[in-house]
Parts: sequence; structure tokens; C-alpha cells
Amino acid sequence: MNRILKSTEIVYSEENDRLILIVREDDRIVGLNYMQGNELQHFYEFYGEDPQLTIYYNTVAPYLGGETEIDRINQAIWAYFDYTNSIYKLGNKS
Repeated sequence: MNRILKSTEIVYSEENDRLILIVREDDRIVGLNYMQGNELQHFYEFYGEDPQLTIYYNTVAPYLGGETEIDRINQAIWAYFDYTNSIYKLGNKS
């Protein structure tokens, strides 16, 4: 019988002023999301896994250079944020 260990954690990154949801199955990250600020109750109520951010992170993770996994996740979040804003602006040119 194969067992899959699934865990969920919420981490506050003080340096980036954000809460980060990390969902793992065994040692793989299978769910991510974030919210700027530290309103934990709001985060619990309104933020679940973001499949697009999760795919993005798992795609770029081998290329990130942070010292810790949280550093690498934060690097990916900043890049993803800039990327999605650029795509939005591109689609909304007047």
C-alpha cells in the first residue's frame, strides 16, 4: 500500500510582508498561493490554492537561486506577479 503524505502550511514572510500557502504531497509542492499582508483570518477564509501560480513555481523552481525554499517561493511570486501584470496590461491597451 502506497501512502501519500499531504501537508498544508501557512508561512508569514516578514521580509516580503506576505502570507504564503504551501501544500505538499510527499516532498513535492502541489499547491501555492499568497496574500500581501498578515491578516491570517482573511487568508484562511478567502485564499485557496492557485493552480497557475503552482504550475509557474514548479516550472521555474530549478532556475531560482534563493538560499531557502521560502526564498525561492518568494522569488517566484514576485516574478509571477510582474508577469501576470504585464500580460494584463498587454491585453488592456487603449
